[in-house]
Amino acid sequence: MDRDFVNSFLDSTSNVLATMAAMDFSVGHPRFKKEELPISNITGMIAMSSPQAVGTLVISFTEPVILSLASRMLMETVDEINGEVIDLVGELTNMVTGGAKRVLEEKGFDFDMATPVVIQGENQQITQFSNGPTIVVPYSTDAGDFYVEICFEAIDS
Repeated sequence: MDRDFVNSFLDSTSNVLATMAAMDFSVGHPRFKKEELPISNITGMIAMSSPQAVGTLVISFTEPVILSLASRMLMETVDEINGEVIDLVGELTNMVTGGAKRVLEEKGFDFDMATPVVIQGENQQITQFSNGPTIVVPYSTDAGDFYVEICFEAIDS
């Protein structure tokens, strides 16, 4: 994965947070995933495939972060993870991936996207759909941190 490829997902994540939630955040340094991340309470995952590459985007939130984000986006106080929050995580995952897909199409990638999957609960173990390297990027907010994982592998033609 080259820098421009990864940045298409990071830029899309930042754009969605800024425009849909008006949330202040900072983006940490990308790194290769070597160990499990801190526990999250809810995760959105979406698979993508093209003739050139296959992979996944994963966004993992702790409860305080997703409740803050949901409250901002829904413009009402949200104090528990419920069906509406679960749907929101799926939609956020879809919006981030869709934004990245548009940028990647300009670079010659023709990605198809699966339906987002949302996983809720403690002690989540996230398994990627591809065997490529996983890039992890922490995002920090006033409510805490969340993580974006990008894992893609090239398809030999």
